[in-house]
Amino acid sequence: MTNNWKYIVLMAAAFPATAAFAQTGGAGQRAVDLERYEEAKNIYKSQLSGKDADNAYFAMGDIYLKTEKLDSAAYYFNQGIAQNKKSYINYVGLGKVALEKGDKAKAEENFDQALKGRGKKDSYVLTMIGDAYVNAPNATEQEINKGIDYLKKALERDKNNAAANLILGDAYLSLKKGGEAMTNYDRAIQLDDRYAKAYLRRGQLYTSSRNYNEAEEAFKKAIEIDPNYAPAYRDLGELYYFAGQYDRALSTFQKYVDMAEKTPETRAKYASFLFLTKNYEQALKEVDQVLQQEPGNTVMNRLRAYSYLELGKPEKAMEAMNTYLKNVDKNKLIAEDYAYFGKIYSKNNQPKKAIENLEIAIQKDSTNADLYYDLANAYAREQQYDKAIGIYNLKQEKLGASNTDYFHIGNAYMMAGDFKKADETYAKITETNPTYAYGYIWRARAQASQDPETEKGLAKGMYEEFIKQADSEPDKYKKELIEANTYLGYYNYLQGNRDLAIKHYQRVKALDPTNPQAEAALTEINKSTKKKK
Repeated sequence: MTNNWKYIVLMAAAFPATAAFAQTGGAGQRAVDLERYEEAKNIYKSQLSGKDADNAYFAMGDIYLKTEKLDSAAYYFNQGIAQNKKSYINYVGLGKVALEKGDKAKAEENFDQALKGRGKKDSYVLTMIGDAYVNAPNATEQEINKGIDYLKKALERDKNNAAANLILGDAYLSLKKGGEAMTNYDRAIQLDDRYAKAYLRRGQLYTSSRNYNEAEEAFKKAIEIDPNYAPAYRDLGELYYFAGQYDRALSTFQKYVDMAEKTPETRAKYASFLFLTKNYEQALKEVDQVLQQEPGNTVMNRLRAYSYLELGKPEKAMEAMNTYLKNVDKNKLIAEDYAYFGKIYSKNNQPKKAIENLEIAIQKDSTNADLYYDLANAYAREQQYDKAIGIYNLKQEKLGASNTDYFHIGNAYMMAGDFKKADETYAKITETNPTYAYGYIWRARAQASQDPETEKGLAKGMYEEFIKQADSEPDKYKKELIEANTYLGYYNYLQGNRDLAIKHYQRVKALDPTNPQAEAALTEINKSTKKKK
């Protein structure tokens, strides 16, 4: 299975969270749920002069928020207030814009305006403030809990508010309280058994916990309720991706693309999915199509740099990375960005910048083991082996030890010339996994390096143990078996054990009939034997 971390951060960046409205019905809301934003705009525009103008202005602004067009969002929220100074819901909208910009004080000021008069008793207003805090960029635990308080107040005002339960589920999920999240999603379904989005959320939660069968059932239920519900096809495709069923994933995701509105956002999502399924050339074609319409699209500029690197074009990746950095708000750079920047700099022979960026990546996401390995390898390439080993040790402190760590640490000691420490490190692998053949070959190399003339035969035992573990699978271990038998042949030759030396060199010949070292050794042994006679 591919790297889940890469999937999560990239997809999260490509698919901004969509808020759930207190009213789960209506043609405009249905269009939003189906991600037909242009259709939804047309519906809400027709309502801007009607009796429900307040909510129409808010809905218009919220659509622009979803597509990260903050100025347009603010325009509609302000227009709503200009038409009605008591438009509590549009003050909520301005608060959401402020949170997107990181201005928490301004957000609270607008939320206070929204809660004046009837606003503090309006379940819809309370729900949307709760949603604003729960889905704020980089929301803190304190902010999420503040959102939960508002959502609970909304439910006190309207116990049948299905959307408030759904957002409450999202809040608990953000706090890693999966059980409470599922309880609220189930409650939303109890209140509205045709609520496709609630089934979507159930599927997403099951996917994150790797309960793929239940997730698939939930997504299919959403599709059964609404066969045109594009997001369910999208997430079902993602589920198949998680399960390693890439062909099925791509075909299902294609249904989402066919069903969703043909917009740069849809193409951006498809490009992201193509990237994740390693269709880098096709992903770039989609990226270029989006960038023709939206040159400053954050996710697509990001994806362009990533794709060029994956295609082995580091110079183009560097050019794309610089373009991305010119367009992106630096506060929105994610850990994966810095990881890719590090790799791009490394491929362009800029090791210092590579290390700087990988260090930032770890600061932003200390839970991803691959980042530690990349950074340690970057230090090792610069022959800073002590720092490389320090990074591996840091990874063990943060995420626990694994045989992969011992392999990398052992290699670092080997490169540093501390063969004794390398052997001690590799020994941890053979101790925990005594049937793992490679562990013995690594130890043998470390021991042989302490005895370069092979006079002491320090590696004899490890090579013999390797052969014992590997000899039944000669095709798999051919190269290493040649190495082990060559060593043992030479050692026994030095010790005068000619029969054993011949046995090992003949084994080398059986594995590689034209092996020049074995041929030369056997010729020499035969010559010396004849001389003695």
